[in-house]
Amino acid sequence: MYGLSAILNIARGAMNANQLAMQVISHNMANVNTPGYTRQKVVLETQVPWNLNRLKVGTGVQVDSVIQCFDRYSTRAIIQNTSSLKDYESKALVLSTVESLWNETEENSLSQILDEFWNAWQDLASNPGGTAERTALLGKAEILTRRFNSLSQELGQIGQNLNTNLRAGVEEVNRLTGQIAALNVRIRTAEASQTTANDLRDQRNQLLEELSGLVGITYLEQDDGSLTVLTREGLLLVNGNESWDLSTEGTSIYYNGIENDVSDRLTGGKMGGWLDLRDETLPQYLANLDEMAGTLIQEVNNLHLAGYTLSGGTGMYFFKDFQVAPGVPNAGDYSGAAAYISLSSDVLGTPENIAAGGISGAPGDNGNALSIAALQTDGSLVIRKWTITDRGQSTTSNPQTGSLYDYYQGLIGELGIFTEDTNGNQDFTQSLLDSLAGVRDSVSGVNLDEELTEMMKVQHAYEAASKVISVVDQMMQTLLDMR
Repeated sequence: MYGLSAILNIARGAMNANQLAMQVISHNMANVNTPGYTRQKVVLETQVPWNLNRLKVGTGVQVDSVIQCFDRYSTRAIIQNTSSLKDYESKALVLSTVESLWNETEENSLSQILDEFWNAWQDLASNPGGTAERTALLGKAEILTRRFNSLSQELGQIGQNLNTNLRAGVEEVNRLTGQIAALNVRIRTAEASQTTANDLRDQRNQLLEELSGLVGITYLEQDDGSLTVLTREGLLLVNGNESWDLSTEGTSIYYNGIENDVSDRLTGGKMGGWLDLRDETLPQYLANLDEMAGTLIQEVNNLHLAGYTLSGGTGMYFFKDFQVAPGVPNAGDYSGAAAYISLSSDVLGTPENIAAGGISGAPGDNGNALSIAALQTDGSLVIRKWTITDRGQSTTSNPQTGSLYDYYQGLIGELGIFTEDTNGNQDFTQSLLDSLAGVRDSVSGVNLDEELTEMMKVQHAYEAASKVISVVDQMMQTLLDMR
């Protein structure tokens, strides 16, 4: 076909193509602030030319496709690093709470309370017969035991809060995997006609990023456009139109209703961070706190049992002994000691039973009070340092020789280093994500200035096509007038 009708068809095709291009530009501009939206672009191509004798005569333009300006590398890297960032963020938040419990800048820090406890023994040594000094010592000791009890309780409460977070996280994972499976179906159906479901793919990528914030994942796109999603350790979450749910019971996480704990196959993201804290970090701090409390009980009691009260009595416990109540640790096993530590019935409310006297037992003898006070700086104590790894599967202890003060300062130092390291990793990962987001946005993001420029180009092309139609109309009118 050639002649005026062919020109009209070319102009009409140009108007249709530029009208669709204008629609895509409008869609981009409308979604400039939509999270996860990927800029779209119309791909134009020339129509099949028409043979005229020895000539190839063009027949105009048509829309080949509407594509996404999509960078697979930066998108996948963002999804992977989002998992790491949320892991560090969840740990940093909890560690800041733990640090506040052990805050050495506050007046009621364990370190200061311990100092006041030892100082009270020194005061008693200065006046071993003084009722005021004995009463003050019992008061300081009760404050100390309550502080240990409180720290143990608070660490346990943080663990319970993490369990609550994990239950909510499991529900959110199930919601997201279900939505991804549903989008797999819609995308597969939409792309059966060889067209790309751009907006549906954007929605699915946004869900993937949210899912990676909860747990580390890997994913693979199938030939039909659907995704297979697994955890980093190979636990299948989504495959095509199917998704597999997680569930919780107690501290266990089950997969697809099978009663086999799969917590160790969930790493990265918020849930991975919560599990690391619940099963490694918190138990390790609590074990070392128990070790410190248990050592304090054992060492003070050993000396106190051999000392003499005001009335000359001996064999008195200062702290409640491990062996006097069933179900509590025996000597040498200090698990639960921080929650258990309390004053014994021998001295509670009976300050005269404090065994300040030494071996002579004579009135005014302060030998035992001095010996107990010296425990503060006794560097010959053997105290175990606990390390818990592999989500609680590996628990080891390393005997350390030093004072209770040195042991406690070591715990505080390790907590500070761990927290600083976590915050540093969080800042680095956030910086990396910001850089990756910049790369992705440079390709996929909507720039209003660019879209306005493109809109003007399309507008002029549309006007030019309409002008062609107007000119052809005049030419046809001229032909009619000639008849």
